[in-house]
Amino acid sequence: MRVVLAALAIAGLQPTLWNPVRAEAPQSQTDSRFLSIAQSACGAPSPTSPPARPSASPATVAQVQSSPSPAPPSGEPSPAPSPSVAPSAVPDQNAPPLPPPFPTPSPLGIPPALPGPGQIVPPTPFQPPAASPPALPTATPSGPPPPVFLVRPSSTPFIPPVRSSATPLPSPSAAGPTALPTLGPDQIATISDRISGSTENGKPSDLDGNVHIYYIDGQIVGDHAHYDGQHTMTITGHTYLINRYQDSILYADSIQFDTDTHKATLVRGRGETTEGVQVGKLHYTAQQLVTASSGVSHGDRASFTTCENPHGGYHVESRTLDLYPGDKIVARKAVVFLGPLAIFYLPLLVIPLRDVQNPQRNTSFLPIIGYSQLQGFYIKLRIGFAPSNTYYGYYRVEYYTKEGLGLGYTAYIGSKNNRRTLTVDSYTIDDRIQDARETNLTMTETENFSSRLRSQVNLNYTGDYGAGITIPASLNLNASIIHQGNFSTENLTFSRFEQGSLSDNLTFGYLDTLQFSQYLQQQINLSYSKYNSDEGGTDTFHINTVTHWFTKLADLNVTYDQTDYSAEPFGYNTVPELQILPHINFGDYRFPFQTQFTIGQYTEPENHFTTGRAEFDFDQPIFLKVLNTSDFNASFDLKQDWYATGDEKAFIMQNASLSTPIGNHIVNAITYNEQNPIGPSDVPFQILDHLSSGSHGAADVLRLFNSDIYSLSLSDGTNFNEEAQPVQYQLSMRPSTRSVLVIGGFWSPGPGNGFGITNVQAYTPFGRDTTLEFTTNVDWKNKGRLEDKNIDLIKTIGNCYSLNLSYNQDLKEFTFNINLLAFPNQGIGTGFGGPTSSPASILPQNFAY
Repeated sequence: MRVVLAALAIAGLQPTLWNPVRAEAPQSQTDSRFLSIAQSACGAPSPTSPPARPSASPATVAQVQSSPSPAPPSGEPSPAPSPSVAPSAVPDQNAPPLPPPFPTPSPLGIPPALPGPGQIVPPTPFQPPAASPPALPTATPSGPPPPVFLVRPSSTPFIPPVRSSATPLPSPSAAGPTALPTLGPDQIATISDRISGSTENGKPSDLDGNVHIYYIDGQIVGDHAHYDGQHTMTITGHTYLINRYQDSILYADSIQFDTDTHKATLVRGRGETTEGVQVGKLHYTAQQLVTASSGVSHGDRASFTTCENPHGGYHVESRTLDLYPGDKIVARKAVVFLGPLAIFYLPLLVIPLRDVQNPQRNTSFLPIIGYSQLQGFYIKLRIGFAPSNTYYGYYRVEYYTKEGLGLGYTAYIGSKNNRRTLTVDSYTIDDRIQDARETNLTMTETENFSSRLRSQVNLNYTGDYGAGITIPASLNLNASIIHQGNFSTENLTFSRFEQGSLSDNLTFGYLDTLQFSQYLQQQINLSYSKYNSDEGGTDTFHINTVTHWFTKLADLNVTYDQTDYSAEPFGYNTVPELQILPHINFGDYRFPFQTQFTIGQYTEPENHFTTGRAEFDFDQPIFLKVLNTSDFNASFDLKQDWYATGDEKAFIMQNASLSTPIGNHIVNAITYNEQNPIGPSDVPFQILDHLSSGSHGAADVLRLFNSDIYSLSLSDGTNFNEEAQPVQYQLSMRPSTRSVLVIGGFWSPGPGNGFGITNVQAYTPFGRDTTLEFTTNVDWKNKGRLEDKNIDLIKTIGNCYSLNLSYNQDLKEFTFNINLLAFPNQGIGTGFGGPTSSPASILPQNFAY
């Protein structure tokens, strides 16, 4: 809208009507209704006040300057005057033009016609203003305003460059610039080379020559437009429609535009958009395409593709097509074509036009075809649906020639006020291999009763553990209710796990967190569990309390942990325990250490033993720079225990590392670790403070690298047990910008040892627009045989989609799928890490150390 109005201001269009007497020079035509809109937008001055000086902003001038309107062809006859307007006197031709008066708006909002067709009224002699009653407010018209018809001038005026030194901008006045008239959300403006018929409201008219129709959501362009005088415009001749963001364009043989609803109907419409498309454009066609003011397009007998050559790539034909810009595409009764070949049919197809992280959102509509030695030939398909943003998901259809037909349903269901959400993921298959129906189901329901009270229920049932795996079905149910108070939080929990006759576990829990102050906090945890199995059962009641007290000198934690067993007790009880973590001000000391002191009473019910224990924990880290090049890191950890029985024991752990760079391409790292237990391992307690055996070892890692061109790592070590350790190696290199090679394994010294298993990963071009990923293990003990082979061949077609063919030797499985490059998250890529939402790479992207 701003473009049109700025063009009028720059072109010098005056608000005058066409004058048949002065027809020797072509003049601009303007509808009188435009004056009413301009006056209502800018404010019409009263007859006693001088008219305001118009002013154009530089931004508006630059916008018009980028696309000036062409002049109409010469020699065109001027339209005949309207018979409803009578001629009147003609002003002096040599007199300078005078500013037109501002007509008084009528109560209906439509300004009255000026006296005479285009007559300029001479100014009246100046008289002192007489007192007059205040003007009555203008009545607001009902319904959208009629369109404004504008005609381009015969010649394009000179438009100076923005902020040009040759034509300086006028100096700003003290009152500031005068606002330009703008079109409101429901107003429409048209501009063309010629107008025939009437420009009055309720009467038909025709526009010819470079017709532009501007409205809030975009613009429509064509060679000819017919307005029926009510609310319909029919545009023909090289017609197209551009949205306001200029990232979508629609072409058609003809366009019908409703000026009331801003709905455009395109006959044999075809469009292009880049909104929500990652690669290239989305091309779509329809026998009849309707676009609403919200930007949503609906087409009948439609098709779409992201390939520039749809017959050489892929395209989808559907009975109906709904395009939600930046959100999704919904096609009903869709047939997917690969070239001229129809490959499959979908009753409903939903494609997201934005990145999808929600697992319930469908990310692929193309099938996966493959073969497995155990399951036979198979086809896997996901059919998405999304009636609204609170209900969406996909149907899962899988068929295996040996195993049978599997069906699944995955959905997200939420309330409009976001107080309740439900996610469902289910799958069932009539397994001919197991001769049984196997089902998997996962449900999660969340309820927000208020801002302080909420609940969550999780249900998981697993009956299908994979082809050829027979395990009893399991049921796991969890529920919780949480109440958030001002000074406390209560959490009630319930869980039930059952797996055939192997296990049956029932648990109730209660957790209360009390915040007495910012320095004192109390946590109480109560739980009851009942366990049954073929080998027996037990009932257990557990209580755990933790009191935390923060002071300036130390953090204090008091813990009480007691378990009551009906049979076969295990573990130990804390009755009670005090833990002290002092706050030490080290000042300028370079190596701050950490200390902790614990004292308490402990019981082992299984051994019927109880005694007191005190423990001191000291941890000292050290960081040094050696010779300004090497980094030295070390840590020393000491745990000393005293018992009421008179026993003592300790545990010392030491770690050190020295990393030294040699030049710009070599780094050597030496590490050393040592563990020293002091005292008996299982005295006085057999479970608490059990000491492991002592050990110490060292390792050296040498890395040679050059950016991301190559990286070689060699590592060796010793456990100081007079036994040689294997040497590990890994080489990562990039022979070219499109190829990668990774080799890793180990070599063991000694007779009969040598090289063990070597893993090889490669990524390399394999022809034009084709890449090959290959992984395998080389068994040097079996004459260098290649085992565990995985091959992935990727062929890109026209920068539109890729064909993925993979082979897994372990599963004896072939897989074929199509990955669309344009849509986000499209295609289930194979990769060597298993099926993922996008193709997964097995290769590192950076080799630099």
